[in-house]
Amino acid sequence: MEKITHISVELRDWIANTLKTGASPEAIANAMIKKGFDPIFVYRTLLKLVNNTPVEALAGEQQPYIYEIPEIGQKGNIIATSDRDIKVLMRVEKPFILYLENMLSEEECDELIALSKNRLKPSRVVDTATGEIKTVPGRTSSGTYYRLSETPLIATIEKRIEELTNFPIENGEGLQVLHYKVGEEYKPHFDYFPASKINQNTGGQRIATVLIYLNDVPQGGETIFPKAGVSITPKKGAAAFFHYGNSKGQVDRMSVHSSIPVLKGEKWVATKWLRQSEILKRS
Repeated sequence: MEKITHISVELRDWIANTLKTGASPEAIANAMIKKGFDPIFVYRTLLKLVNNTPVEALAGEQQPYIYEIPEIGQKGNIIATSDRDIKVLMRVEKPFILYLENMLSEEECDELIALSKNRLKPSRVVDTATGEIKTVPGRTSSGTYYRLSETPLIATIEKRIEELTNFPIENGEGLQVLHYKVGEEYKPHFDYFPASKINQNTGGQRIATVLIYLNDVPQGGETIFPKAGVSITPKKGAAAFFHYGNSKGQVDRMSVHSSIPVLKGEKWVATKWLRQSEILKRS
């Protein structure tokens, strides 16, 4: 079989971001070689990325991202759900971001934090080159996942997200709650998957994220979109919605984001990732 001697934009960016988290270049190289990449090509590519030298990608994958306004972005500045009105505080077009007020009540935030405290574990990521789920230096929070409708509160939040976004509950991953202590962060990353890791049995590509802030952070902890120059300050009960996948199968590289270190106090957030289609197989 002929070895692969080209690299996509998404894979190039993933490798660059993974190297920044402290991942071993040798581990990345071995994973790529197992996937059928030419060893010489792999090591030349990694050497260029380590030295911050531009790496050419497939010309066909360099087409500009075509922005499509999701349904939530067409609902105006006050979005009514069955149990509350949610107000749009800020809107950014590229990448598409909405900052939303009144996503959760203060009581719901407190209840979700209390529910999560005794089930936190070190946060992990999926290594998109190997499929391994592991901890990495660039993500230093702790967290927990919930099954769909695991508790009455979780079911209420999921229903509200469905009404807000028009994404069916079945298209969403289970709610994740994260806790950041002083100094903890999540370095720049994308929420979507490389093309090689998309599985239609698990809903296909991630195309949007709902990030809910469960407490006020005295200092630090902002969500940063560095390519857009956007910084979102955590506000209890508020949420950030960002959309990064269109109907043409493209993903928006402008959506790269990070959670900067907490400098004072702590930070609690709940994350809901939305997929292209129904998730048929759940872990």
